Amino acid sequence: IFAREVLPFLREQFRKQVPLVLHGLRRSGKTYLMYKLMQESPGSVYINFEDERFSGSGSEILEEIYSVYMGTNSPERPVMFLDEVQNIKGWEKFVSRLSSKVKFVVSGSNATLMSSEYSSALTGRHIPVRIYPLSFSEYINATGILKPDLDITEIRARMRAKLADYIDFGGFPQASMMQDKFLLKSTFDSIIFRDVIPRFSIQNPAGIEALARYLVSNPGKPVSFRKLAPIANVRHEDTVKSYVEYLEKAYLFNILPRFDYSIRKQAINLKKIYPGDTSFTRHSGSLFSDERGRLIETVVCNELKRKDKSLFYWKDVREREVDFVVCQGLKPVSLIQVCERIEDEKVMKRETNALFLAGEELAVSDLIILTETSPTLPFPEGIRIVSVLDWLME
Repeated sequence: IFAREVLPFLREQFRKQVPLVLHGLRRSGKTYLMYKLMQESPGSVYINFEDERFSGSGSEILEEIYSVYMGTNSPERPVMFLDEVQNIKGWEKFVSRLSSKVKFVVSGSNATLMSSEYSSALTGRHIPVRIYPLSFSEYINATGILKPDLDITEIRARMRAKLADYIDFGGFPQASMMQDKFLLKSTFDSIIFRDVIPRFSIQNPAGIEALARYLVSNPGKPVSFRKLAPIANVRHEDTVKSYVEYLEKAYLFNILPRFDYSIRKQAINLKKIYPGDTSFTRHSGSLFSDERGRLIETVVCNELKRKDKSLFYWKDVREREVDFVVCQGLKPVSLIQVCERIEDEKVMKRETNALFLAGEELAVSDLIILTETSPTLPFPEGIRIVSVLDWLME
């Protein structure tokens, strides 16, 4: 048992009367966080709606549970924890109607939980909190290492080994900590076959599964929906676009547009797609070992998303590219290039020239290169070079 970084914020929001909505990847720790809040709320009730006995139920089951709960417990402050509540049709109207009397904490593994129709039913009065798999600092904390001093050579070497494990096994609190490859594979399968296919009534399950496995095998590569159509065994790129949106709504992927001040151009340009956890690539896809740098990119992307950053990538007409454009709104504030190692002058020029060009075009002075190993070559002024390890532990 270890503390999650988001827990203090959740405790603060839990004191407010409006519904608290936890959403994010399956098995990322939403139920554990509910349990932590329950410990501080005597007389509350918890229901997991993935129990097969609730299959096909509508909001009438919620009415029945509420009636029994109030009649049996007579709590001073009624609190109801509704786990995977998206499985119950009409839940949002029930929550909206009783939210002035009952404190609700609800969770779901699909972004349709946050759709406009639900927001409308809840009259905008709810607190959404995205729950991610473990950050690297949480992962380290979970192994029992508190505040490691990275200036000590032996500790730094140990942390680099932990980072290698984190890159290979991801950040799922149970499966990743246990390095359970079977459980990691089943997590990916559960997302496809429980959170996507039935939820969106997919008539081509083999096609969307093949598409998902292809995408996790090619993290961070710009993709064309038209060229993905044969992989998904569909005729039209619009169908592929819909499939990708469904997978994104299940938090399986983060989709990065190419940066452009024109929203129209952002929409038509190729997208870069990163898995929501590196374990998907390692254990449910296939990635050649010489492309390890793309796994590090995925870790960086997910850490930036966890910090609620607005992300794009940059590319010019000569195909020079910067991995991440970090924005506040539509204003670029930082450019980040990720490179596994800078072993020669050719690599250094490729990475730094792209940063300088993008920085000049976007009027950004905060230029960063993240790398696993410190280069021995002299580096140009104006660019910060930071080890991925140090950056993740900041």
